[in-house]
Amino acid sequence: MSFNPMLTYTIRFKKFEVKPNITVDYYSIERYKDVQYINGKITINSKELINKVTATFYRCDQEGINCEYFQSWTLTGICNKLKQKNQVWSRWYDSYDPPMHCPIDKVHYKMINGTIDIGPVLLWYPQATDYQWRVVQDMYADDIFVGSYTIELLIFGYRKKIKSILKL
Repeated sequence: MSFNPMLTYTIRFKKFEVKPNITVDYYSIERYKDVQYINGKITINSKELINKVTATFYRCDQEGINCEYFQSWTLTGICNKLKQKNQVWSRWYDSYDPPMHCPIDKVHYKMINGTIDIGPVLLWYPQATDYQWRVVQDMYADDIFVGSYTIELLIFGYRKKIKSILKL
């Protein structure tokens, strides 16, 4: 079930959870046309300023059961990273209201139509369509753990019906 250029791909969210110093007042996974979005209200409950993020990727079988460590990214200079466009994380962090700017401080955020852009994902790892994914993002203030969230998702391929432009 590798990447097929004849298919259109989208993200399907399965689960979203947070822990200790981050709370989700509510969230929902909604679908509009062929795209899923996460909407909700998130609060960072910490006096520390977040300046480092570690994202750990686990790839799981098609049923999402047997998962194995895939790789980790540690991002520092978070303020500059949040401003970058066309990154795997760009659409996700662009969905926060108020906008997630530095310093990332204790605040209430609304997530409005949060999703991940599939293009950079498939450029980064074309075999991503073969797995379900668990992504754990840990946030730190220097070396002090602030909080974490986990997202479980899969990349779903489908045939998009193309309307004929030929008139007979």
